[in-house]
Amino acid sequence: MIMKYSLIIFLMLAAVSGIATAAGRDSRKAEQSDFSAEDAAVKKPVAIPEDVLAILRKDKAVLSTLEDQNLQPTKLPASWFSASAIHLSTSARTDLVVVGEPPVSGGNTAMFWVFRATADGHELVLTATAHDLRVRSRRSNGYQDIELVSMTAAQISSVLCRFDGSQYAQFRSKSKPIR
Repeated sequence: MIMKYSLIIFLMLAAVSGIATAAGRDSRKAEQSDFSAEDAAVKKPVAIPEDVLAILRKDKAVLSTLEDQNLQPTKLPASWFSASAIHLSTSARTDLVVVGEPPVSGGNTAMFWVFRATADGHELVLTATAHDLRVRSRRSNGYQDIELVSMTAAQISSVLCRFDGSQYAQFRSKSKPIR
């Protein structure tokens, strides 16, 4: 009789564990993976941690914009950015895609910063200017690949970036005429 109850309890725990694992996968599928320079680039914004803002305060483009606005880096408005939580690796830590908002970004391009979460905070692993940033399902060195897309009146260009173990680096680029 005890074995029967033990088996029932084991099966119930296994079922609950499976449901929790599936819920974790579903929440990762629900994460935003496509970002654009168009309106509302970040669908579910999250607060930007102070360690990320400290890194952004040192970015050349941000410093230039601060200078244009006659602001000191310590006065960097958080409203110049929006961030989305994402899991680029299988780690439980939450990474971030940060998108520049005006005045940091322009009309047809956006500044993108990708931060990976570490035990010591966040680490900048990609800075790019593009129209779109797309997180792909394929992985390199444990992290999802990222595609950057830009366009002009005559052509569309794409750059595939792969994680090299410490940061994202260009792997392949291609351009084609817009028809």
